[in-house]
Amino acid sequence: MNRIVALLALSSACASAATTLPATPAPLCTGQEQAYFSCKTANGRWISLCGTSPQTLHYRFGKPGTIELLYPGPENENRSPFLFAHYKRYQTERREVTFRNGNTDYAVFDYSEFRKRRAGVRVTTETGREKEFLCTGKVTSQLQELEGKLPCDANNALSEGGCR
Repeated sequence: MNRIVALLALSSACASAATTLPATPAPLCTGQEQAYFSCKTANGRWISLCGTSPQTLHYRFGKPGTIELLYPGPENENRSPFLFAHYKRYQTERREVTFRNGNTDYAVFDYSEFRKRRAGVRVTTETGREKEFLCTGKVTSQLQELEGKLPCDANNALSEGGCR
């Protein structure tokens, strides 16, 4: 009987220790930043939305040690804001964080539909050319934490013509 009690106490302690361990930061986020979104693409590059708060959000694309795009960067003093859009119905949920860098629009997205998930970044040029970089493997997404903290993207179809 004492062995069973000891095993139960040990397994309870291990379970609580496992739940209190800090999350591993995303490769493109600093140790102080929260990864609101992070995943690796098929070409080995990472997509990340990181920040110490929603007001300090940064988009990073590239490989650890080689950031190919940082937004906002030092040259983006007059940057456009990050915007948030969300759509939900039965067995479907879609979230996007969008921003404009120069003449190019970016949408970091996380879509779930009928238990299938698609996530990544969609890049659209001013001429309408569009390219998606899809996540492969594990996706870290806390985009829901940005809802109500980032301005709503009223022009996004996910917002259904307006913001609540």
